[in-house]
Amino acid sequence: MGFTPLFSVAACGVHDAPTTPAELHVYAFAESIPQEVLEGFHQHTGVSVVLTTYASNEELVAGLRAAPAAYDLVMPSDYAVDELVSAGALLPLDLASIPNYNNVAPAFLSPWFDAGGVSQPGRGRARNEKYSLPWLWGTTGIIFDSTVPGPAPARWADLWSPAFAGRLVLPDDAREMLGIGLLALGYPTNDPDPAHIHAAAEHLRPLVQGAVALDANTPETMLVAGPIHAATASAGVVYSGNAVLARRGNPALVYVLPQDGPGIWFDNLAIPAAAPHPEAAHQLIDWLLSEDSGAAVVTSLPYATPNEAAVRALKARDPARWSEYALDPVANPSMDTVAGAIPVKNVGAAAQAVYESEWAVIVGARGAK
Repeated sequence: MGFTPLFSVAACGVHDAPTTPAELHVYAFAESIPQEVLEGFHQHTGVSVVLTTYASNEELVAGLRAAPAAYDLVMPSDYAVDELVSAGALLPLDLASIPNYNNVAPAFLSPWFDAGGVSQPGRGRARNEKYSLPWLWGTTGIIFDSTVPGPAPARWADLWSPAFAGRLVLPDDAREMLGIGLLALGYPTNDPDPAHIHAAAEHLRPLVQGAVALDANTPETMLVAGPIHAATASAGVVYSGNAVLARRGNPALVYVLPQDGPGIWFDNLAIPAAAPHPEAAHQLIDWLLSEDSGAAVVTSLPYATPNEAAVRALKARDPARWSEYALDPVANPSMDTVAGAIPVKNVGAAAQAVYESEWAVIVGARGAK
């Protein structure tokens, strides 16, 4: 994986003069931006937002590689930001044109994958460049039905318990799942060693073969209350937002952060280096980071927000919804809770290709069973 470092924005002629476009094209994770927020931007600016979605960072990177000038705004997760910046595929942000940058909690402004900005030296130390701003964040853990007989899972290795055989829903995500396989074998989550990645793939194979489904977007639809049948799961690997939704439909579900290191992820707003309308994209980022947009996220989506001004605004406007969010340790985990969480990191093009090819073999075998 990885881009050829030959992005020539000037040659593309995409930044010659600022224009107000009729529409902006956004490439983002499904169910990550409330429609009312995009409609509000259209009403405020007259610019329509065309939203195209993807299910994984690998899909995003491939789509941007194939059509680098197709999108004005993208939503890469942490390690994908690192990869895209290294490839010259993202535009440094003009923070002066994003005043709502100040709404973001300071703890989220200098992450490991993009530490630049107004207060911290980053990757481009001479210019203190900043390529992304945080949008949503959450964890990856294990969810299980407490009414189903069997021990409660405490570590990733517990997924291989006979109690969960044939009853799991798993994300179709090479890095998340192979990282779990590596941890279960005692290797680091971001191990670049091809032999270790292959061993993790072999360890994962029976788990994936017997899974009810591979679904990173809507696993909650398979974790329903009631009798277990072929289309339902009693446990799974899910993102925290999906866990919130699943628990609303089945209160017997319990979400666990494994003791050996839950996942932690940050989805971010960034502008492709060859974006056709970077000025309008900056305006959209500023809109998304406003108090109103952030409050709409907390109201409409089951994820944690780094927008501290929006949380304060929601507390004043809708104390009941604020309380529901603030007191939910799944939707809004404390920093202490995630102290041992492990992010997926950029392992380089060669190792990333191994992860993807090993996962493709596992998934392919599942399809052929």
